[in-house]
Amino acid sequence: MSIMPFTPCPATGAAFIGREGLVRNLRARIAKGELLAVMGGPKLGKISLVRTALNGLSDRTVIEMDLGTDPSPRFELVPGSIIVLDNLDAIADSAIKFLLARVSAAGASSIVVTGGRRLRTLLGHFGTGAGLSFRLYPLSVLLDGELRRLIGSHPHVPLATWTGNHPYLTMLFLHYGDGALEAGRSQWEPFVQHLVAEVGEGPERRLLCYLIERGTPVNPTLAGSDTGIRDIKAVSDTLVYLGVISRWIRNEEATLFAGCRLLNDFITDGIAGDVA
Repeated sequence: MSIMPFTPCPATGAAFIGREGLVRNLRARIAKGELLAVMGGPKLGKISLVRTALNGLSDRTVIEMDLGTDPSPRFELVPGSIIVLDNLDAIADSAIKFLLARVSAAGASSIVVTGGRRLRTLLGHFGTGAGLSFRLYPLSVLLDGELRRLIGSHPHVPLATWTGNHPYLTMLFLHYGDGALEAGRSQWEPFVQHLVAEVGEGPERRLLCYLIERGTPVNPTLAGSDTGIRDIKAVSDTLVYLGVISRWIRNEEATLFAGCRLLNDFITDGIAGDVA
């Protein structure tokens, strides 16, 4: 029997798992009227996080626009409202600056934007863009405990090994079950290609390939020494918020780990192998 294609949708309410600290912090800062930028790779849960944080602010007027689907939105700005600009980096730099200036001048109580690597570059390390100062919220893949809560009692192949704790890939594999590698290939393979394109060919690609070759968690200082990458923190930060590596504290030591076999095999072999 064929399985219907996996249709992802933002998770909110009880469907949103983990990142409780981020939700509380984001909600509090939205309530204070701050300018916030949630940064992350594709399908890492940016708008899910924002909507979950907004659930606790039901007394506020929220205007949400997805610039990824509508690059020229028409909307009425209500003074004192919370403005959410999802996928802001889907439009041109000049359009971003114009839109942010317009929203700010309209008297929004808070502005929340989401985007990926391009938006991070535009806002800069200090979160400044279009004359506005944004507090950055870089995301990462799920923690091990969060992944276990997401998986629940589903008896599957080791999902963390294949998905690297990426929420979208994990949900996709849960949808297709034991045959996910082949049944879901038409969906996960283009997504992995997208991730590889986001990484690019610079020092980020060099660090990722190094971590894949090592195959175990590596201390960032050692990784920097072995690869010759001077600003190892900035480079690893990019890979972390793109969702292609994890950075955890293990045995009181910071480590970097490339744990997504789908991505790793695609980079090393061009195609994922069979489930062992």
